[in-house]
Amino acid sequence: MDASNGGSNGGSNDKAKKQSFPVLLLEWYAQGKRELPWRKTGDPYAIWVSEVMLQQTQVKTVIPYYERFLQRFPSVEQLGKATLDEVLTEWRGLGYYSRARRMWEGANYLLDQRGGEMPKDYDILLQVPGIGKYTAGAIASIAFGQRVPAVDGNVLRVVSRILAWSEPVETVRSYRHFSTHLAMWQPALQPGDFNQALMELGAMVCTPSKPMCESCPLSQLCEAYSQDDVLFYPVKKPKAKRQIVTRLTFVLRRGDKLYLQKRPPQGLLADLWEFPGVELSQDNLLKDSLPKVEAGELFNHFQKAVSERGFDGWVKEQFEKSVTLHGPVWYTFSHRHWKIIWVIVDLLEPLVLVEKLKPRECLDQIDQIGHIKQEGLEKNVLKEASEQYQADSKAVHRHEKHGDWILLQDLGRIALPVAFSAIIEDLTKI
Repeated sequence: MDASNGGSNGGSNDKAKKQSFPVLLLEWYAQGKRELPWRKTGDPYAIWVSEVMLQQTQVKTVIPYYERFLQRFPSVEQLGKATLDEVLTEWRGLGYYSRARRMWEGANYLLDQRGGEMPKDYDILLQVPGIGKYTAGAIASIAFGQRVPAVDGNVLRVVSRILAWSEPVETVRSYRHFSTHLAMWQPALQPGDFNQALMELGAMVCTPSKPMCESCPLSQLCEAYSQDDVLFYPVKKPKAKRQIVTRLTFVLRRGDKLYLQKRPPQGLLADLWEFPGVELSQDNLLKDSLPKVEAGELFNHFQKAVSERGFDGWVKEQFEKSVTLHGPVWYTFSHRHWKIIWVIVDLLEPLVLVEKLKPRECLDQIDQIGHIKQEGLEKNVLKEASEQYQADSKAVHRHEKHGDWILLQDLGRIALPVAFSAIIEDLTKI
């Protein structure tokens, strides 16, 4: 078979598909499409939100997030004016947080450059940060009736089977080939419904492992079905093997508060809060055994993981006395397995430590547990320590640039990755 012409019948079969493809597909869609909330609106912003959320996420998972997100951020303006933390917190649990960050960046761009209005044209939509070819095609066709394709994973699978396309579908050549055929098949009327129907067909009928070919409205036009070789398609490049790493995590606890840090703005889990930690290279990573880490080595890892240096003295002392490793639990990202293990370190409450010290000892110890040491504060802290008064809360609980203390009960209100759920459960039991 010559892959370049999409099948053995060549141009004559393409002509037949062009005539009957949209008719059969749209009739099927009209009769059996699912009632989904984003199909009840023509608002391009709401469609944008739905399409971003649906990337790599099941419909049943997306629906409640979609409804809550639109309730919290009902417009481009309100999304763009929110802080990134607020957006990531609302996204919490949906995964692939970079989607939320890119959408927030796109909303800011629209506010700055277009007065908060969504472009109606596919090519202009592509200029918005975070909007790629698929999302631009979906918005332009569904919200504005523009005749452009929207090629997602479901559509790739359907079209690769229709054409019996023998090359990997991820290549630029394959995308261009599919786009050419879709442009030929897509009707001038109802282009948005056509795109949604293809997605629906891939999600409900032309599924990856158990396609229901007998129920498919396009089976008579499908080259793979006629060859009785549907499961051979789509052809994909070999997947890179997931990297397996041990993630040593430090849980600093002070009463009912926990110390969290903000992750960098690039890379894995960008801009999210985390229990600080480091990735280790260990043998036998697939086993559930806990690694052996000496106190000195553990403290070195702690210093690499935790940006706040005020805890070092107390933490080092605790590590030298005894260390209990918890876990492991496993968490899988698209390209990485985390074997998560953790150490819980209980720090003294600042005021408890201050009350126990003599005045002249107070300042040195305060610096070890994360207080501010500056002119004007020293006399006040010494006076309060010697007289057993409580220090000013603003001085004691300062907000760090990279870290902050969060109440255990408030963890559900911030953008903390699901990867740490087992740690939170462990802390709740203790």
